[in-house]
Amino acid sequence: MNLVVKRPDVNLRSATLGWRENGTVLGAVDLSQRFGPQQAFGVRLNVAAERLDPQTRDLEGHRQLAALAVDWKPGADTLLEAEIETSHQSQRSVPGFSLLGPRLPDANSIDPRINLNNQPWSLPVILDGTTGSLRWTQRLSADWKFVAHAGVQRLLSDDRLAFSYGCSKEGNFDRYCSDGTFDFYEFRSDDEHRDTDALDLHAEGKLTTGPLLHSLTVGALASRFKSRLQPRLDDGTIVGSGSIDGLTIIPTLPNLGLLPNTNLTQRSTELYLRDRIEFAADWSLWAGLRHTRLHRESVQTDGTEATAYDQSFTTPWLALSYAVSPGLMAYASWGEGVESAVAPNRDVYVNAGQALPAQRSRQYEFGLKRADRELDWSLTWFDIDKPLFGDVALPDGSLSFQTDGKERHRGIEAQAEWKAGSYAVQGSAMWLDAKRRGAADPTLDGKRPTNVPNRALKLTGSYFIAAVPGLNLQAGMVYEGPRMVLPDNSVSIPGWTRFDLAARYQQKVSATTLTWLLGVDNAADRRAWKEAPYQYAHAYLYPLSPRTWRVALQADF
Repeated sequence: MNLVVKRPDVNLRSATLGWRENGTVLGAVDLSQRFGPQQAFGVRLNVAAERLDPQTRDLEGHRQLAALAVDWKPGADTLLEAEIETSHQSQRSVPGFSLLGPRLPDANSIDPRINLNNQPWSLPVILDGTTGSLRWTQRLSADWKFVAHAGVQRLLSDDRLAFSYGCSKEGNFDRYCSDGTFDFYEFRSDDEHRDTDALDLHAEGKLTTGPLLHSLTVGALASRFKSRLQPRLDDGTIVGSGSIDGLTIIPTLPNLGLLPNTNLTQRSTELYLRDRIEFAADWSLWAGLRHTRLHRESVQTDGTEATAYDQSFTTPWLALSYAVSPGLMAYASWGEGVESAVAPNRDVYVNAGQALPAQRSRQYEFGLKRADRELDWSLTWFDIDKPLFGDVALPDGSLSFQTDGKERHRGIEAQAEWKAGSYAVQGSAMWLDAKRRGAADPTLDGKRPTNVPNRALKLTGSYFIAAVPGLNLQAGMVYEGPRMVLPDNSVSIPGWTRFDLAARYQQKVSATTLTWLLGVDNAADRRAWKEAPYQYAHAYLYPLSPRTWRVALQADF
């Protein structure tokens, strides 16, 4: 996901008011203005506030956000940009359902509005964050420029949950009980601080060596991350028994003990080089190299179990593209990356909270891309080999979170967008063959990873009604294939299809443009298990959201 900051590149005044069933209400304002000699200064302000009351019960909350982006062009060769965003959200979380003993519950028998985190003593999760950055871009010559970009992020959270986990009375801790009950725990970790600082310095430009034209980027990125936590309320005591109908209430809590949390510190330095080489009229070579030095350390909040390690990686990537004809390009690429994980901070793990050594991943890709006024399409074949981090049972019966072999993902993805007159259609389809390799338990080799669909299809269409200028009707369809629930592939959830509908009407009122939107998600009110994550050695099931109506009005002045 690449989140792009809204820049003050236009003058606008926009306000939005939205409602979503049951009673979520959103108000937002987007203001942007350029001013000064030669429009050298720009300011963009986004402010939003939302009352949260979704279809899921016992999930009321609120959130606010304010973001400011400014820039200044003191001269033709210099650009200074800055942005800052601050946000606050308070809302309970939603635990998943699970297997009921040996069986997969029928999704049609489960009310997707039920929130199992509905105990009177359950507190909301509170998230506060402030992120800011400053970027200086300096043109050095007609072909070269220098960029310095510094960023900081400060996150503060209170993580709370009435934690539904396992069935002690049946001796199953990876699922709920056969009768629909489960064990309740309380988890609370307040005053969690996570701070990140980063500085990127790079130069980019063009140069010619003989018949070759190079588009080069060379730079360095330094970053530091710290998490500083407090002892957590999570001593493994079962505080009661809940039920999947959401009707069981535990009125009081016993005195629970505090356990140490884990503080993490990470520092990394990256040196990178990227080059695009045009060596013929229709051929381009894309190459990159990144060297990363990584230092990680962790320690319990009581000063025990200190760990530290250093790693270095050099990861290359390479691609070749060929312009088959105007608008049609074929390409092939190969690259390596780095992936890492941290053991969940739960006392069931012998390495709770500790950072795991980073591992390499690699990817091959071959594809065709077509860009045309009426039809854009692409077809891609990919092969990804990536490390798998998961729960491994040790000989003494304890549990460790560690690298557990690899996953290989191979597949084909197709995308297309077609426009003709009043019609527009977009679609994508993916077929995926994912398999595990090198698992600590050899019986899992060749199995599909949990919670990964083997195919997916998305289709959206819109039509402008000529008889009613400004009216646009929209429809969408999403299909996802079956997903495995357990690592041994003995249980899976079936695929599902969801339909969404919307109508958009735009009208002019004096100098103001009003855009009305009426939509319904999951129009057929389809009941299905949407996802099946396997986490903390436990199988979870999340239902597809029920039919949900939404209305919005945007005014552009």
